[in-house]
Amino acid sequence: MLWSSSKQLSWRVMPKAEEEMSASSNHKMVVGYALTSKKVKSFLQPKLEGLARRVLVTLKKGIMFVAIDRNKSLEEQGPFDVILHKLSGKEWFQILEDYKKLHPEVTVLDPPTAIQHLDNRQSMLQDVADLNLSASEGKVRIPKQLVVTTDPGAIPEAVAQAGLKLPLVVKPYVVDGTAKSHELSLAYDQLSLSKLEPPLVLQEFINHGGVLFKVYIVGDAVNVVRRFSLPDVDKRGPSGLGVIPFPRVSCAAASADDADLDPCVAELPPRILLERLARELRDRLGLQLFNIDIIREHGTQHRYYVIDINYFPGYGKMPGYEQIFTDFLLSLHRAAKIPEQQLADK
Repeated sequence: MLWSSSKQLSWRVMPKAEEEMSASSNHKMVVGYALTSKKVKSFLQPKLEGLARRVLVTLKKGIMFVAIDRNKSLEEQGPFDVILHKLSGKEWFQILEDYKKLHPEVTVLDPPTAIQHLDNRQSMLQDVADLNLSASEGKVRIPKQLVVTTDPGAIPEAVAQAGLKLPLVVKPYVVDGTAKSHELSLAYDQLSLSKLEPPLVLQEFINHGGVLFKVYIVGDAVNVVRRFSLPDVDKRGPSGLGVIPFPRVSCAAASADDADLDPCVAELPPRILLERLARELRDRLGLQLFNIDIIREHGTQHRYYVIDINYFPGYGKMPGYEQIFTDFLLSLHRAAKIPEQQLADK
């Protein structure tokens, strides 16, 4: 085995028709994918693969999705135009970096060094904080937060010194794709803080009308959908509730796009603001495939907060992702061919 992962990978045998296409077409784009079986099921939908085949007929630039076999080296399985992956671990990252050095023409989505920005909840939001985006369409910030790495008994005093107001969202510090890294809870009183288990991040809870906006980025494409979130809390209410776990908000299946909501809550953030935020973060993070979870402070019109950023999110929940992703891959293919043509013309 060439890399370790706690999740089982999945691959499929290439049908004979695809082998023939591989041998005969000089315009194919080969996308090697290294994904968990769960990710393969949600992302490689028949409609996406169908679009890739139709692209071959209409544009003569077919897209082939080829599963990467974890029991073989990448060198044995290439050549690839693109490597699409969502695996963790230093060994796998090193394999990708070594392959990229040998084949600089290959696009790796996304580079391991860029993905590592999102592996903890401190560095994850740092670029948003540094950006401090303000425009006529709105302001984008991050909630006030505190990183705790040791000594649970010192948490109440640290929270008081940092000026954080209860209740606080409690999030694991490390983001590694496991269920534990998405176990969030809400701490309502000072006494309960000393019972928490570091390392963790404490984040002020911001009332946002029970709706969050998931902003999906695929290269230059930006799409936003509404999702139900945690309901508002009465911050003047009684304490003594302790720490209450809540379900993973980003995985909530319930879409709020068609719900009967207060217009002030349902209104989407201005597109121009989202596009600027996406462009800035794409450049700062060095990522092409990610999503941003944004909330709007309830009672305000233009005050937004980024609460999470995820690499290679569940695009299957984004309407029309198949066409968007196909167009994105083709744009990569065209961009890669331009330098080749320029060299050939010299």
